Amino acid sequence: MYQRARRVTNTSENLKEEEEHLHKVLQSNGYDNATIRAGSKELPSNDHTHTQQEKGLILTIPYIANFSETIQGVCRDFDIKTAFTVQQA
Repeated sequence: MYQRARRVTNTSENLKEEEEHLHKVLQSNGYDNATIRAGSKELPSNDHTHTQQEKGLILTIPYIANFSETIQGVCRDFDIKTAFTVQQA
């Protein structure tokens, strides 16, 4: 939860408020201070995780012969990945 708070808050003041709130909530749910401190430590960066921006856009469209491939080609020009779904009859 602390890691998420660091990702979604936009100012240090908001982060401090969010961390204080998390601490109070965890205490009220029976967690001791040592456990809360351990969980609040910043984790080392993991090169295998990607932000949504790094992943890019993915467009999911139904597969329609010839039409879907055309859309896929246009999307490729704009660095948008496409995924096809199967229409059920």
